[in-house]
Amino acid sequence: MIRALVVNQILRSVADRAIKTHRCILAKNSKVFRKMFEQTEMIEGVTGEVTIIDFKPEPVQAMLEFFYTGEVNKDVLEKHVEAIFSIAHKYQVLPLKYECEVFMTNLIGKE
Repeated sequence: MIRALVVNQILRSVADRAIKTHRCILAKNSKVFRKMFEQTEMIEGVTGEVTIIDFKPEPVQAMLEFFYTGEVNKDVLEKHVEAIFSIAHKYQVLPLKYECEVFMTNLIGKE
């Protein structure tokens, strides 16, 4: 199980843009990704690829940046906060979802 999580993973998103990442990073940060890799009948566990077609590349990249650094670029967050919030919700990335909530709350407070 642990050995399987160390293998490189490829995320494919809109426009067939491939983003290389590590399976263990995805599994550590998202219960949804972890379940994908644990279940041998899921294609993601077999092929080593996860295809994300319902989000543009920017929120996918922002989520990965958060996985690796614990932060999201402020400019990217400002431009794509709703999409980043949505992807964080879909893949159950609670700390990223919280960061988006705080950011949106601060925007409301300024208006």
